[in-house]
Amino acid sequence: MRSQKLGFLRSLLCKWQSQATLIGKLVLPVLLLIRLVTLGSAVQTAWLDDDEFTCDTQQPGCTESCYDAFIPLVPTRLWTLQLVLVLAPGLVFLCYLIHLTNQENRVRREDDEVKGHALGVYIACMVSVILVEVGFLVAQSLLYGFSMNVYLLCGAPPCPHRVECTMPSAQQKTVYLLIMFTASCVSVVLSLVELGCVLLRFKPWLRQPDRAKALQSGSVVEQSQSFLSDLLNLWHSHAGLLGKTILPVLQLIRLVIVGAAVKPVWHNDLKNFVCNSAQPGCSQAAFSLVSAFSLHQYWTLQVVLVLAPGLVFFCYLVHLIIMRKKVNRQVLGAYLGLLSAVILLEVGFAVGQALGFGFSLSTTVIAVTSTCSYRINCYVSHATEKSLFMVIMFSVGCLSGLLTLVEMLLKLKKVLKRERPWQKHQNKSSLNTSGLQIGSVVRKEADSTEDNEDSTKLNIQSEII
Repeated sequence: MRSQKLGFLRSLLCKWQSQATLIGKLVLPVLLLIRLVTLGSAVQTAWLDDDEFTCDTQQPGCTESCYDAFIPLVPTRLWTLQLVLVLAPGLVFLCYLIHLTNQENRVRREDDEVKGHALGVYIACMVSVILVEVGFLVAQSLLYGFSMNVYLLCGAPPCPHRVECTMPSAQQKTVYLLIMFTASCVSVVLSLVELGCVLLRFKPWLRQPDRAKALQSGSVVEQSQSFLSDLLNLWHSHAGLLGKTILPVLQLIRLVIVGAAVKPVWHNDLKNFVCNSAQPGCSQAAFSLVSAFSLHQYWTLQVVLVLAPGLVFFCYLVHLIIMRKKVNRQVLGAYLGLLSAVILLEVGFAVGQALGFGFSLSTTVIAVTSTCSYRINCYVSHATEKSLFMVIMFSVGCLSGLLTLVEMLLKLKKVLKRERPWQKHQNKSSLNTSGLQIGSVVRKEADSTEDNEDSTKLNIQSEII
C-alpha cells in the first residue's frame, strides 16, 4: 500500500475517487447541483402565485377543495423531497468514508488490518439513487402528467355545481414540469451507466478477496492531526456504525424537510382557512379551535429537541479535547445517555402527534365556538398535502427512534463483549492453576510408584542372596 501525508478532506476525496468513475466524479455531482439551484431559484417562483387560483363561484371552500383535488402535492415540495432523498445516499457514503479514515488511523496505531466495504457501500448508494429517481418519476407522472391546463372543471364538494377554475402561469409550470422530469431521466440513465461501469471495472477484483480488501480500503493515508480529526476520532471511537452514518443523515433530512417543504405548506394557514360565515371573528375563533398548535411548529420543536442531546455530546467532546482528558467510560456513558434521550424524545413526540393531531386532515371541518352564533363549516387548504407530510414526519420519527434503539443495543452488546476477555483470562488462569495442581499430584504418584518398585527390587535381590 502507498503511504501519503494528506489532510483529512483530501483523504476522503482520495477514497471517493478510488471507487467512482468519471461519471460519478464529474457529471452526477454537477447535475445534482444544477437541479438544486434550479429548484431553489427558479422553480419555486413559478408556484408563488398559487393564491391566484380562482374558480367562478362565491361558495366558501370551493376554491380550496378544487385546488386540493387538482394539486394534492405541490410539485416544488415533491421535488424537494426527491432531491433530499437523492442526496441522502451520497451523504451516507461520505460518513462511511470518514469511518474508514478513522479506522485506518487506528490500524496504524494497533498494527491491525482495515475492515471495510467501501465498494459495496458505493454500489448500494447508486442502487438507492436509481430507485428513488424512478419512484419519483412515476409519482410525478401520476400526479401531474406532463402539462398544466389553464382552465379546469371541478365538481368537488362544497361546490354547488361543476365550476370552471383558472390555473395561473400554466405554461411556465408546464415548462418546469418537463425540465425536472427530463433531469430526473438523465440522472437515472447516468446512474445506471455509472453502476454498470463500476461493476464491470471491479468484477475481476471482487473475485479475489485479498485484492477486493485492498481495493476497498484504498491507500493508507497519513493525515495530519487537527482539531477536527481529533473530534471525529473521539466520536467514532464510541459511536456505532449506525450512529456514524445513517442517523446523522436522517436527522439532516428531517431538518431540511421541515425547513424547505413543510414550512411553505403551513405558511398562510390562517389566511387560507375559510368558513361559511360572515360574522366578524368567527373564522379566527374556529381556526384557533381546529388548529390550537401548528404542526410545523410542533415538528420544528421536535427536530430542535432531538438535535439538542447530540450537540451537548459534541460540546462535551470538545471540552475533553481542549482539556486533553482521557475518560473513555465517561464518554461511553454520555453517548448512551444521548441515545436514551433521543429515544425518549422520539417516542414522546410520536405519541403526541398520534393523540393530538392524528394522521390525516379533512378538507371540511365543523366548528362550534362561542363567537359564532351557529355551527359552521370551515375548509382547510392543502388538506391532502398536509396529511401526506403528517405521515412522512411520523414515519421519519419512528424510524429515527427505532434506529437509535438498535444503535444503543449494539453498543451495549459490544461493551459486554469487551468484558468477556477478562472473564476468559480468569478462566484460563484457573485452568492453568488446576492443571498445575493435577500435574503435581500425578508427579507425586509417579514418584511414589517408582519408590515402591525400587524397594520391591531390593527385597527380591536380598532374598536371592
